Amino acid sequence: MAQKEMTTKRVQSDGCINSVERGGIGRSQIESLFKTYYTQMYHLALTLLFDEAESKDVVSDVFASLLSGKVVMRADKAKAFLLTSVHHRCMNVLQHKQVQERFARLLTENTDIQLISSNAAEEQMQMEELMRYVRDNLSPLEQQIFRLRYLKEMTCQEVAEALNVSRQTVHTHLKQSVEKIRKYFATCNPAVTLQK
Repeated sequence: MAQKEMTTKRVQSDGCINSVERGGIGRSQIESLFKTYYTQMYHLALTLLFDEAESKDVVSDVFASLLSGKVVMRADKAKAFLLTSVHHRCMNVLQHKQVQERFARLLTENTDIQLISSNAAEEQMQMEELMRYVRDNLSPLEQQIFRLRYLKEMTCQEVAEALNVSRQTVHTHLKQSVEKIRKYFATCNPAVTLQK
């Protein structure tokens, strides 16, 4: 018996649906799951996120992961799997928002100074100044971590894996980098308009 046939039989006998192997699921079955559970998944996401567009994106991401062939799912637990996947993705979205808000607060906390701009050109200048400061004043590791986390919007765990460092190392360097940037913009940056 060929390796592919053995794998397919094992997957089917375990009651699993492996979208990589497509041993027990096809595109039509994924479409059936979509038609059956989309509304429930969407309402769960909307309840957690309070945002229609983000909720639709979360549900779409779950089905995209099924179609991509990277997900293993028990056939008899499809509903639980799909709803749990939506819940986890919503939690990731909320956590990402909290990190972004925390970063914005870190730049301004204890100084009551906010970056302001009256037009897109000023915003562009501020971003260029920020990136120049990052390039000139942060260590190579801090630069990599900062860019991956805030420009590529990777999670701390993803940054840690990409750079082969611990998650704590990522947190430590981010905290130090943000503190340096906040102090710089609070006291030394003549190119950026600051308002108390």
